[in-house]
Amino acid sequence: MKLLLSALIILIMVFSTINKAFSSFAVDIYPYTTFVTVEAFNCTKFLGFERVIIRGYFEDYDRKHGGSIDSNLLKNYKHAKKGGYTYIDVYMSPCTGRSTCKTPSQQVNELVQFISTHKLIIQTIWLSIDINPDSHNWDLGPIENRKILKEFLTAWKSTGSKFGIYTSQSQWEMITGDINWVLDSSIPLWYAIYDSHRILDDYQIFGGWTQGTGKQYAGDSKFCGGSW
Repeated sequence: MKLLLSALIILIMVFSTINKAFSSFAVDIYPYTTFVTVEAFNCTKFLGFERVIIRGYFEDYDRKHGGSIDSNLLKNYKHAKKGGYTYIDVYMSPCTGRSTCKTPSQQVNELVQFISTHKLIIQTIWLSIDINPDSHNWDLGPIENRKILKEFLTAWKSTGSKFGIYTSQSQWEMITGDINWVLDSSIPLWYAIYDSHRILDDYQIFGGWTQGTGKQYAGDSKFCGGSW
C-alpha cells in the first residue's frame, strides 16, 4: 500500500529547567492518508525522527458536518506508539469561513474530549492557520478572521491543554490582514518555510512571535516505503 505522508519538520525546544536547547526531527501525516502502518513509523523512528504529528481534526466541508475528528486519528496514534514513538502531537485544521461550521468552542471541545476519552498522551495540539483554496476557509475577511482566531484562543485556553499555532508569515498576513497583528505571542509557533534548510535562524518576525518553536522546511520526501 502506498503511504501518503507529508512534510519533514525540524523543531527546537527550549527547557528552562536546564537552560539548554536542542534540535529534533519530526514527520507529520498528510491529510488524505488512510492510515500509516506500524512498520512505516518504526522505520522513521529508526532513521532518527523523534516526533510525529498526526491530524486529529479537519474541516469536513464536503459532508457539511462543520468539522470532524479525523477517523484515522486513533489508529494512527496506536500505530505510532507501536512503532516506537513516545512524543506524539496532534494538529487541527479547523472549519472556518462557512455558516455550516461549528463554533470554535465546539470544534476544540470535540477534539479535546476525544483525546481524553481514548486516553491519548498528546504533547501539543497545533491549530493550523492555513488557507485552503478548495474549501474557501478563512474567506470572511481580516476582521471576521481575527474574531474567529480570538474565539479559538479562548476555547483552547479554557481546556487547559497545551496548544500551539501552525502557520507562515505570508498566510498570517493574508488571513489577519496585518503581518504584525498579534493573537498571543506566548503560544508556541510552528512556522513554514519550504526552503529545504534544516535551520531555525532564518525566522522572520510576524504576529508578535520573536522566534519559532518548530519549522516545516520540506514536503513530499520519499523514504520508508512511502511519500512523506
